[in-house]
Amino acid sequence: MFKKVILYTNQLEDMKGFYEYQLGFRIVEENDTSFTLSMGESQLVFRESEKAAVYHFALNIPGNQFTLAKSWTSERVTLNRQEGMDEVFYANFDADAFYFQDPAGNVVEFIARRSVDRMGNFTVDSILNISEVSITTPYVEEVGELIEDMDIPVRGSKGIEVNSLNFLGRGHAFIILVAPKRIWYFSKQKSETHPLSIELTDGRRINISAEGRFQQEKSANPILDKMEQTNFSGVAYLAAKEPWAMARGFADRANERPNAIDTRFGIGSGSKAFTAVVVCQLVEEGKISFEDQLSHLLPKTFPHFNVTIHQLLTHTSGIPDYFDEQVMDDYEDLWKQRPMYRMQTASDFIPLFKELPMMFKPGERFHYNNAGYIALGLIIENVTGKEFTDVVTARIFEPAEMRNSGYFSLDRLPGQTAFGYIEEEGMWRTNQYAIPVRGGADRGAYVTASDMANFWNCLMNGTLLTKDMLPKMLQASATRNNSDYGYGIWIQTQANGALKYHIMGHEPGVSFHSAFYAAEHNVLTVLSNKSEGAHELAMTLEELKIGKE
Repeated sequence: MFKKVILYTNQLEDMKGFYEYQLGFRIVEENDTSFTLSMGESQLVFRESEKAAVYHFALNIPGNQFTLAKSWTSERVTLNRQEGMDEVFYANFDADAFYFQDPAGNVVEFIARRSVDRMGNFTVDSILNISEVSITTPYVEEVGELIEDMDIPVRGSKGIEVNSLNFLGRGHAFIILVAPKRIWYFSKQKSETHPLSIELTDGRRINISAEGRFQQEKSANPILDKMEQTNFSGVAYLAAKEPWAMARGFADRANERPNAIDTRFGIGSGSKAFTAVVVCQLVEEGKISFEDQLSHLLPKTFPHFNVTIHQLLTHTSGIPDYFDEQVMDDYEDLWKQRPMYRMQTASDFIPLFKELPMMFKPGERFHYNNAGYIALGLIIENVTGKEFTDVVTARIFEPAEMRNSGYFSLDRLPGQTAFGYIEEEGMWRTNQYAIPVRGGADRGAYVTASDMANFWNCLMNGTLLTKDMLPKMLQASATRNNSDYGYGIWIQTQANGALKYHIMGHEPGVSFHSAFYAAEHNVLTVLSNKSEGAHELAMTLEELKIGKE
């Protein structure tokens, strides 16, 4: 019944620390005035207010995990007691429960439904959904009748009783309607009237005012509507004066682990920007120049590719590509004859294009080219004497404080990383056999949304490149479909004349878009663990939020 519940607090930071760090709940949306927690199939929002507020709410957990849940919780917070007991069995609901209070004084209940079993140890991912939400109002009868009119029945045969706890709902989900000054079970806290909002799974919403009055309205959220329309799975994050973030879908579908705003995602070809930055750094250091030729730098490997580093960076080299995106449709087809688990380094890709003929005369035109960036990765390794991924870590991830980013093997993904998913005939499978096992110079890094904001900011503020080199990287050197291309980065002039720099990634189980808006110095990043959806959502967010902050 409960899709989202919005409560209010004047202790926002303390509450965030309690739920995120002390209890370990995942934040799926956050801005300066609120944060949203994933509660299984439901979401719980705490929104900032000037006035202290206290509520009661309950969370459904599997009945067979009651003892495990109680032990897990008692290690993190003190359980409330009543008459010497710290748990209770409610025969009418066939459920066991225990209680505790958060920093705001909210009375939180874990209620274990004996009819529901789940295997494994108890974790935050064991929480099923929000079970109960209290509405405290001096207008119990009036509010109760309006809720009943929404086809949400009162439990029992007596109807709404002003001086009692009224349970309205079905199954394992209830609104608890109560008058002020009633003491909540397992606490000394009295019920108080405060505003709240309940969004039901069918889209209807119940708003309760600060005075306890009822108001029903239909949810209106164009961003959420777009996410639902496209069945978006991933994270959207706007780094701005008023930051905003939202996560949706599952990082691990089999275990129903939800995406959170700090989840890592693969970014596909978005990784080319990192390669370009390292090349520019090496040029700054005098170790190579943009006019150096590939055949001179790597004569044994590419003796016949007389193309410059500048041409490789700008996709104007004309060298053959191992995956020509303008001709080939499915990246996954590449690995049917070549085991993807063998594609671990840049050198592993050389046989795929080394002996193929040139596509056109160097510098003649723009033609997106993955092999060109493989060649740049090989140049970087040859100049530095180090593996490409180690160079990017030392030269970009560490100075830009991209602490959660890296090039991870698909069979060794670290925690808080989303699996990529491919939809096939209404079913889902991971992308483990659809892309190379490890990323490199042309694709395959993993990042978080906040790490991407750090990357853009450190690129633009001089941390990664000098003020003399940055304009060279961001200078339009080629054009395709009304968009200019610099070194590893797309450049677009918006309708208001301001510049937008952006990078994209698209491959099986990966969809990515990240942009820096020069006028506002905002960064918008959309990460998805599906094959599509990031670009479309990014355009919606750009229309609704950029220039309006």
